[in-house]
Amino acid sequence: MGFLAPSKPINLVGYIGLGLAGGPLCQCILKGGFRTIVRDADPKRQRKFVEANKNFPVEEAEDGPEAFKDVDVLITMVPNGDIVRDILLGREGIAPFLKPGTIIVDTSSSNPFTTRKLGDDLKAYQLRLIDSPVTQVRMHGINDGEATFMLGGSVEDIRMAEPVLATMSRWRFHMGPLGSGHVMKTFNNYITAAGIAALNDSFIVGRKMGLDPAMMTDVLNVGTGRNYGTAHSIRAEGLTRTYSSGYGLALLVKDLGINLDLCEKMAIDTTLSQLMHGTFKEALELPGVEKTADYTECVKLWEEKSGIQLPTYTNLQECDEPRD
Repeated sequence: MGFLAPSKPINLVGYIGLGLAGGPLCQCILKGGFRTIVRDADPKRQRKFVEANKNFPVEEAEDGPEAFKDVDVLITMVPNGDIVRDILLGREGIAPFLKPGTIIVDTSSSNPFTTRKLGDDLKAYQLRLIDSPVTQVRMHGINDGEATFMLGGSVEDIRMAEPVLATMSRWRFHMGPLGSGHVMKTFNNYITAAGIAALNDSFIVGRKMGLDPAMMTDVLNVGTGRNYGTAHSIRAEGLTRTYSSGYGLALLVKDLGINLDLCEKMAIDTTLSQLMHGTFKEALELPGVEKTADYTECVKLWEEKSGIQLPTYTNLQECDEPRD
């Protein structure tokens, strides 16, 4: 989805959060030629990022809330909306020091209700908020500027941020008013989780019946059962025990909790939302599973509960296209 050119130039971008998703996305902005000032909760990671990108127009933000006072667009990529709020309006929040009219883009996966409340509170500082959570059509697609953004906010605000958003993404969808992007994000992850749960069920039952899990994904990927797990994450990371999709199991549980909260607030009685949240929460709480575990480690729960060990494969690649 394209937008008209912004009414004023973007001279400086601020970026907060340089983790597994934030680092690659920020690097896309640098490759797009935007001068960028960056910050991360981990000073070592912040310094490492700047040193790795020293050939681009990037600098570390100084300590203190006034470090981003000159940015035209500020992007946050942190674990949840509570952290976003603290960054902006907490005890050392940066919102009071930002220029009036600054566009803030929250690419984190946040609760849409808290996003709307944050947007209202930022109006006191004449700041404009967009929610722009991220998904991708293949693993690590965000590294190559192929993110998908689900945008919530006014057309005018999105238009202002469009040149920066375009450096990071191949697809951009304006879902509606502020918070709408985060609504769509929770649906995306809920549907992904449901597909993975069904896939893991099938692996266990299929194994008991003598089927090969890798060949099962081969069949599914040229049939109607193809999904992100069969073609990418569970196939190439779960079955190989690589567990490096880049998306944390704790983040998935958090997102499924947002989905459950959304359903409850909308008075939708769905047992599937409850089941998905409870199942993946159980996977995260499994003994031996770290809080920082990749979400593809969820297969361990199915193995533990069934007493069946799935094979470990080597060189089982993603299946981007149906193949013979």
